[in-house]
Amino acid sequence: MVSGDAPLAGVEGDALIVEDNVLIAMDAEIVLQELGVKQCHIAVSVSEALTIIAALPIGFALLDICLRDETCEEIAATLESRGIPFIFASGYEDLSLLSRNFDAVPSVAKPYTMREVRTAIAKLGFV
Repeated sequence: MVSGDAPLAGVEGDALIVEDNVLIAMDAEIVLQELGVKQCHIAVSVSEALTIIAALPIGFALLDICLRDETCEEIAATLESRGIPFIFASGYEDLSLLSRNFDAVPSVAKPYTMREVRTAIAKLGFV
């Protein structure tokens, strides 16, 4: 079983949190920092996330699937093309809102716990 208390090993670079709800984004930042991520950047839109990805050393991302009137699909495709691992966080039960097949990407349902996030990240190969 994956411990919810131990810090993650192997996350290189900063974390990107893509979430349009400020309170949820702040909670996600706390969770990731408690898991050992040193620096988190928050984006509330696709364009803001893509700008951050282009400019900063992102090593991991947590993506909300629905961002107001857009989805995170373009962000996920960009991360995937750059080899940057990510997980989805959503209030929806499946990934059917995305047109591409991201079934292999771990996801957590909102509201999520630190243990659930850590377990999803561990599926990416981080310990």
